[in-house]
Amino acid sequence: MSMDASGIHHAGSLPEALFATAEHSAARPAQWFRRDGDYLPITYAQLSERVRRIASGLLRAGIQPGDRIGLLMENRPEWAAIDYAILSVGAVTVPLYCSYRPQDMAFVLQDAGAIAIFVSGGQLLRHLQQAAPECPELRRIYSIENTTGDPLLESLDSLVAGDIETEQLQARLDGLDRDTLASLVYTSGTTANPKGVMLTHGNFLTNLEAVPGVFDLREDDRMLSFLPLAHALERMGGHFLVYSYGISVAFAERPDTVAKNLIEAEPTILISVPRMLEVVRSRMLLQVGKQSAWQQWMFRNYMRLFGRFRRHGLSGIEALFFRMLDRLVGTAIRARFGGRLRLMVSGGAPLPIEVGEFFEDLGLPLIEGYGLSECAPLLTVNPLRDRRMGSVGPAAFGVELRIAEDGEILARGGNIMPGYWNLPEATAETLDAEGWLHTGDVGTLDADGYLSITDRKKDLIVNSGGENISPQRIESLLVSDEMIEQAVVFGDKRPYLVGLIVPDRDRSLAWAAEAGLPDTDWAHLCRADIFRKQIQARINAMLKPLNPFEQVRRTLIVDKPLSIEDGLLTPTLKVKRRKVYEKFAAQLEQLYEGS
Repeated sequence: MSMDASGIHHAGSLPEALFATAEHSAARPAQWFRRDGDYLPITYAQLSERVRRIASGLLRAGIQPGDRIGLLMENRPEWAAIDYAILSVGAVTVPLYCSYRPQDMAFVLQDAGAIAIFVSGGQLLRHLQQAAPECPELRRIYSIENTTGDPLLESLDSLVAGDIETEQLQARLDGLDRDTLASLVYTSGTTANPKGVMLTHGNFLTNLEAVPGVFDLREDDRMLSFLPLAHALERMGGHFLVYSYGISVAFAERPDTVAKNLIEAEPTILISVPRMLEVVRSRMLLQVGKQSAWQQWMFRNYMRLFGRFRRHGLSGIEALFFRMLDRLVGTAIRARFGGRLRLMVSGGAPLPIEVGEFFEDLGLPLIEGYGLSECAPLLTVNPLRDRRMGSVGPAAFGVELRIAEDGEILARGGNIMPGYWNLPEATAETLDAEGWLHTGDVGTLDADGYLSITDRKKDLIVNSGGENISPQRIESLLVSDEMIEQAVVFGDKRPYLVGLIVPDRDRSLAWAAEAGLPDTDWAHLCRADIFRKQIQARINAMLKPLNPFEQVRRTLIVDKPLSIEDGLLTPTLKVKRRKVYEKFAAQLEQLYEGS
């Protein structure tokens, strides 16, 4: 049964959409949380009451419309209730990533002028307490788990103690409209300090109104939430979408338990990012490679026939053989994803075509979208009925696209931010006088309006010969190799390209064993000349179809993955190219010696 989407088109604010859902779906599960080895439900009636109680506490605490309030905690049911409570009183939610260092927390809270923040406890609270002295406007920290030893601290239980302030809360709700500022979402800061993207209730609602044109939602649909809720994609798809349309969401315990939680929670829709999908694909292929020859043969034929089935259909003996393989292979694959998964959504970064095709050929439909924090975040998405791998789809409902003369993608619509917080010059650089958002991405539109992303405008490498080179295109090809986990390409103002390569540890060690190399530690293998030559040979083969100036001539192999903790990846897993170069500058420069 498809969900009724009529309510969302009349909502004037995000809380209004939630409370309307709770009114007509009171007994249905809104959230699932894990306790004592099982997933337990929280109904829409319970969620709605929780939101009203927290909002009433904020009213008694003197929170005014427009006040900025931070939200720092892992994905858990309280995240949603607190976010909606903040919005219900007309205040502005400022989500923070759990991977932030104390100095990152201090920057965001100070820049936003946050007067309060909600936090779970543990290490997050300790880091927040280190940051708090740098935030003179911060008056209160509301903690779920720990409230001792700090005059700023107050428990969430203490905040919600008291009656629901029905009349005062309704007055605040009545004061909301689509132009009311809802959130400051800080950019990932790949090249400079993060900027606070101002997003209104209407920006988010415009995105929500696009959903029915992409895929149908059903009453029993359930998502698994494991991407950070501070991530614009997860907040829209695994948060606002869920509660506005009356489906449910289960929370993964931790990022490292997602595989187990998939089986337990039995989601029907999964939102992910390409990096995670690449890891799943790599691990599945590695496991298949350890199976018997007969099992490998069945797996390969299942994928081959499923590919034929979805493109052209099957008949006769092939159809019978496919049905047999589906029972033997397909059932086991689907069970790994909980057994009910009917749709996967990828966003946040470009999806390599071979990764998308892999999941499609496993019978797991995958749609890719594209957007930015500045557009709440959706700009385009492949509709389920006509998804085209390699494209990020046509413009979403309410969005207008065009390509500038230099190839930059421009967008305009009700989802576009009004600007950056306290940054008028940066706003003017990004939003022109006609309301077009300059995305910084380069792409093309086909005859049907499907968009393809080709590069980041500012990431283009111009070599010493004046050739413009897209590093992301090359990097996408490199990480498609099973022995390469991460790749970053350099070569601006240089005669040729060089690459920093993080090998896939499991695949590389398996290659070393097959090649008869003596047992050695991982760091020693990464320094071995024979291993570097093997990686370079694979790179040469992959890039052979490209232009001569797009070849990666020399490589630096490092034995430790780039990470958020070392400051080389953003919280959304994007590479900080400049930071990577700064850290490895000496080794990279050596690759040009003697050239």
